[in-house]
Amino acid sequence: MTTHLIDTSVLIEWLRDTSSRATAELERLRDAAGDLALTQPVVMEVLMGAPRGTELRTRRALARFPLLDVDLSDFEVAADLYRGAMQSGNTVRSSMDCVIAAVALRSGAVLVHRDRDFRRLAAIAPDLHCLDTLDEPVA
Repeated sequence: MTTHLIDTSVLIEWLRDTSSRATAELERLRDAAGDLALTQPVVMEVLMGAPRGTELRTRRALARFPLLDVDLSDFEVAADLYRGAMQSGNTVRSSMDCVIAAVALRSGAVLVHRDRDFRRLAAIAPDLHCLDTLDEPVA
């Protein structure tokens, strides 16, 4: 079964219960008994942005997902991804997105995202398999 690594951008949409494509895709994957996972950088980003008073509910929601652990080698791959994007003329806004992409690459997971950074990274890393839930067409 394919593992789907859920990015912060999708998880926040789902936690806010929006009617976005990201929420619909996450619900579809969950209903299909898909193998969904997070990684530590996603947990950190979600907790950093949790509105006051929602921390406990957010932690409980996050605890439902297994973790794909970050490995030391992921940081090296993340640095290579960042440099590769820059060399191709694309700036990645968040270096943490490079770490998340590196975890997906190493684990063979499909990265479910709603973030232009991952479009840029997928363009230079053909082995990075993504499910893009942005509500805008690819340019």
